[in-house]
Amino acid sequence: MRNQKGITLIALVITIIVLLILAGVSIAMLTGQNGILTRATEAKSDTARAEVVERINMELNGIYTDALAGQKKFNAAYIAQINTNLNGKAQVVETVEEDATTSTITIKGTGDYTSIQGSVNAGSTPVSISPAS
Repeated sequence: MRNQKGITLIALVITIIVLLILAGVSIAMLTGQNGILTRATEAKSDTARAEVVERINMELNGIYTDALAGQKKFNAAYIAQINTNLNGKAQVVETVEEDATTSTITIKGTGDYTSIQGSVNAGSTPVSISPAS
């Protein structure tokens, strides 16, 4: 009898079946409701929203600091500088001078983030801030 070397048909079929199972599991992990691609997309949108919230809160804290330092007049140049700092992610939507000593500045997100908003009431005692969330 000769020694035959090679792979049997059964071994080849089993290998192909195992590879198909692995491919199916990999595709299921990539796609689907809780797949890697879906979670990456959600993480991207969460990060963008957090960036807008952080940018608004930084500007609100700057306004708060200016109000505590005694700057009560928030003129057009001041508002323009805030809008420049917000870099198109948000904008000052309302500046209300209630009287000679009190002003309220409200900043709201733009685009998909219009639900994000915060304000500073400058001149009240104490100066109050409503951070974006």
